[in-house]
Amino acid sequence: KSWKDFLLGWHDEGVSYEEMSARCLAMGHEISPRAISRLLALPLEIVKTPYTPRSSTIPPDKLEVVKQYIVDLYDEDDEVRMTEILLGIERKFGLRVTEYPVDRIRKEAGLGAESTRYGHSVREANRAPRVAWCRAQKAAEATFRKHVFTDESMVQLDPNSRFVWVHSTARHRRIKSKFKHPQKVLIWGGISWKGVTTLEIFNGSCRVDAPEYCKILRDGYVEW
Repeated sequence: KSWKDFLLGWHDEGVSYEEMSARCLAMGHEISPRAISRLLALPLEIVKTPYTPRSSTIPPDKLEVVKQYIVDLYDEDDEVRMTEILLGIERKFGLRVTEYPVDRIRKEAGLGAESTRYGHSVREANRAPRVAWCRAQKAAEATFRKHVFTDESMVQLDPNSRFVWVHSTARHRRIKSKFKHPQKVLIWGGISWKGVTTLEIFNGSCRVDAPEYCKILRDGYVEW
């Protein structure tokens, strides 16, 4: 027996960690009482879960229902992750599949990855009234001759495209230099039946609060 074989028996006998350390030293192995406590805290046997590989195919008798399940998931949540899909298939159909059949089903269903675009959201309570107002204006053939439409936009002077198109043999070209704080400006302007307003240009770091916006209206709109 080695010194490790005696530790459990000593522990059952109520021997202190300090005494165990001294006995191990007498057997020719130096170990601290703290290390002995950590060693005894380890599980006696490590139970390993048997490995079952995921299949790269879906049985023909379940293909259509799995395909519809995947399409429905993306209809409900277009940001659903692959891991959630695989776990859902396993829970619902008892199938452990890889990402390959899911990717193939997505392509067959016409689902493709697109870059996310964000915009201002209209509250559910305001959607119907806004649509009704627009339809009423259209029915009345409104020309909006007395209205001015204004907007502002931040313009960045450096390129900031999220995608590049390069040859597979020249993938290094996708690496572009980027400034930590790129130069940018805020531009405000308006259009109407009579023409366009003057453009108001501000530094990109300018904070457009209520006083600043009133100044924009006074200089760019009222005088116009």
